[in-house]
Amino acid sequence: MEFKYQTVKSRRNKKNAKKKPFMKVSSEWTSSDVTQLLDRRREVLLESKFYADLLVMLKDKLVPTKPHDIVCYGIGSIQESKNAQFQFVLAILLRDLLKIPGTMYIYDPVFTDLDKEVCKNYDMDLIETNEQGKRTVDKPTLFYMPHCGKTLYSNTLSVNWSEKDLANVIVVGNRFENYTEGLLDRELKRDCPYLLPAVKVVACTPFPPEFDNNQIFNDLCVQAFPKDTLASVKSNFWQPLTPEPKTEDNVPDDVI
Repeated sequence: MEFKYQTVKSRRNKKNAKKKPFMKVSSEWTSSDVTQLLDRRREVLLESKFYADLLVMLKDKLVPTKPHDIVCYGIGSIQESKNAQFQFVLAILLRDLLKIPGTMYIYDPVFTDLDKEVCKNYDMDLIETNEQGKRTVDKPTLFYMPHCGKTLYSNTLSVNWSEKDLANVIVVGNRFENYTEGLLDRELKRDCPYLLPAVKVVACTPFPPEFDNNQIFNDLCVQAFPKDTLASVKSNFWQPLTPEPKTEDNVPDDVI
């Protein structure tokens, strides 16, 4: 039998590994455990080629928009989800990169008490009620909405549907056009009536193509509404859109 020499360093590393929060059951974590894990996620993200490429794009396309606030919807449970942990870390990095002068708000209906505690530790304001994405803004605002449902995106657009207000909306989320391409008109009018006109005036810059298992930041992009584009559309473009009445058979299931 081959003899394998184990160094003191390797024995020490195994001992230290037992202290990692992901070696515990997540229900036993403390806020300190989550913070340590998020620090590791941050290190992995910062050292990736994905982030190096992303940073170049963000400095060119997102930083010039100068958001005053950030609103985070639908990240998921930081305590329970690896994807949510990385998405949460990126939200923090965006706040630092953009030097946000205002407030960072956050909400997800699946947040645990520990998730909420962690958010407060990172100086985020917890949104207390489910807004279903319907937050009106009067200053440039970044809506950080990775992998949210089509109805949620449409709701955010609907309450800011004017030339003046839509110019203040910047979305880091999934490409709107990907939702509208595969749906019938009646489905769009029922579930997400504002996405179809939005794709005509939105400027979209995609994230780099891959990170980790390619399910954490896949299909994300920066989407903004240039003022000159908004000014060029006809006045009837801004008419309120009324979704079709919802029945038990057609109520969308992607609103948080």
